[in-house]
Amino acid sequence: MSQTPTIGFSAFLKIINSNPKPQKRIVRERHVPSEGGYDYHKSLRQRIRQIAFDGISPTASLASTIQIKKTSERESARRGLLRFFQWRDANPGPLSACDGLIYPSPKGLFKVSFTPDFLLEINGRRTAVHVWNTKHPLTATLVLAALSTVALRYPIETRPDDFAVLSLQGGSIYRWSNADKATAALGEKLLELIDRQCELARFELGLPASTGTEPPRPRP
Repeated sequence: MSQTPTIGFSAFLKIINSNPKPQKRIVRERHVPSEGGYDYHKSLRQRIRQIAFDGISPTASLASTIQIKKTSERESARRGLLRFFQWRDANPGPLSACDGLIYPSPKGLFKVSFTPDFLLEINGRRTAVHVWNTKHPLTATLVLAALSTVALRYPIETRPDDFAVLSLQGGSIYRWSNADKATAALGEKLLELIDRQCELARFELGLPASTGTEPPRPRP
């Protein structure tokens, strides 16, 4: 049995929005033993959640970025927070917590971890929002396809009304409710595509062809 890599939702978005060559490289790197990757945007996410759930004021949150040692990470967090504040001015309402979801690929060769940063009512829908704060370009159809894979697997009894990716750098929000059946089908094909990339990576690295687990099937 070989360990199954778990890919965070931002990393999954980056993979599916990359060209074939960097896509192959990123997937291969996920199969190389390491002590764990560094989350460049962890400090931003922590501050957004502190504002949402711990009563930290935007001013105090912004001031606290001085504690971030790496200059580029500090400036990225500051920019992200400022744009988050602007977005909140246009999208007010109470923020609440929402459970995440980890789900396997069709062949069980990797897992995707969807972690909402907060839940907010948008256009009358309780929406689980995942924040994106990089300049890596996103294709709307691919983002909606990825969100569809989450919605298809999230437990019905606790599922929010909607799922979204908020791009702070671009000022756009991508909502699953805007996806159609073709986009949802594309999401499943993307999972199959990354499965094939995983198969290739495992072959090149001399790993077993299977992880030894049988993933559950998504709801029809």
